[in-house]
Amino acid sequence: MKTLHRYILGELVSYLLISLFFLTFVLLLHRMFLFTDLVVNRGVPISIVAQFLIAALPVLLLVTLPMSTLISSIMVFSRLSSDSESLAMTASGMTFHSQLIPVGVVGIATALLSGFLMMFGLPWSQNTTLEVRQQMLHSRVATFDLREQVFHDGFDGIMFYVREIEPSGKVMKGIMISDTREAGTNRVIFADRGRLIKSTTSPKVWLRLVRGTVHTVSKPEKVSSKKTGAQDDSLLARNNYQIARFERHDLNFDLTKSIGKTKALRTSLRAFPFHELRNKLTEHEPGTSRYNAILVELHKKFAVPFTCLILAFLGAPLGVQNRRSGRHGGFALSLGVLILYYLLVTFTEGVAESGQISAAVAVWSPNVLLALLAGYMVRTAGLLYAIDIRGLLLKPFSLFHRSKS
Repeated sequence: MKTLHRYILGELVSYLLISLFFLTFVLLLHRMFLFTDLVVNRGVPISIVAQFLIAALPVLLLVTLPMSTLISSIMVFSRLSSDSESLAMTASGMTFHSQLIPVGVVGIATALLSGFLMMFGLPWSQNTTLEVRQQMLHSRVATFDLREQVFHDGFDGIMFYVREIEPSGKVMKGIMISDTREAGTNRVIFADRGRLIKSTTSPKVWLRLVRGTVHTVSKPEKVSSKKTGAQDDSLLARNNYQIARFERHDLNFDLTKSIGKTKALRTSLRAFPFHELRNKLTEHEPGTSRYNAILVELHKKFAVPFTCLILAFLGAPLGVQNRRSGRHGGFALSLGVLILYYLLVTFTEGVAESGQISAAVAVWSPNVLLALLAGYMVRTAGLLYAIDIRGLLLKPFSLFHRSKS
């Protein structure tokens, strides 16, 4: 039995590593174009780009690890079933449940790795990404996000449009800027040339503009009627439209603050370790959206690792197929299960943040449903050593047809 267990375990580890490498590489492909542009066109050192790449790995692994666990379990038991090796193991006295022992070992290992990434890897990834971006600014490559003839709104209250950027990346030509940082006032700046100048004592950056105009528009104010003294909506004060010409103008803003600002609340919470998330709960009123979001993130620290363990046991019976389902029936069903699972997770987390259900129910209910499905399929495969996937999918429709008749 130990020899057979080691054999199954070796197959599971091999498929797991191959799937993990392939899926992670696929997810990295869309970032490779950005990394190439940073090195070739923006002059960013390769060392900084390598830090970006390494910082992204924990986030990618949290996505690919559960998928690889499921795929490896499916592929191994599918191959054992198609090659009749599983029948030989059964004939030698090794039951299906005994064959699941290596699956449990792999599931526990991936769950522990996922838990480590949730507790330590994810906060490290978010904080390292922010530090590398700040390092880019301090190394005079702050224009890495600006592109020629493209509107860029990645800064706080400022939108850029640059017609041309010199190959050095330091001098810009044909600049248009919309500045809405001041409440009630909109400024539009046109300049012939400009360049970024960093501060040596602070993370702030100045954009020095040369030869241009500043157009300032304030909100119109209501004026009172001289006869009644009441405010008349039809009588508006002058728009306070002003235009000023300049030979040199310095626009001061904190790029590191805008780059470090995360738009999505869920993403920003990833940067905090478990103990900091617990402390943040005391800073917000119970029932608010931010309080609920923090509570959801706390439960996810423990719920996400269990997903790997459940998917490992779910993949084994999916890999055991009969002839009607076909060899790849379990693999196709696993993709459907993953899609439905992540859709359910996204929906329940959103509902929990709005306060309609508790965070514990929202985070753990998808795992409970997935565990019930895995338990049912393991029990069925243990009794019959085959699962009719087509019949399983059509079973709800047959029960509905019987109830109508």
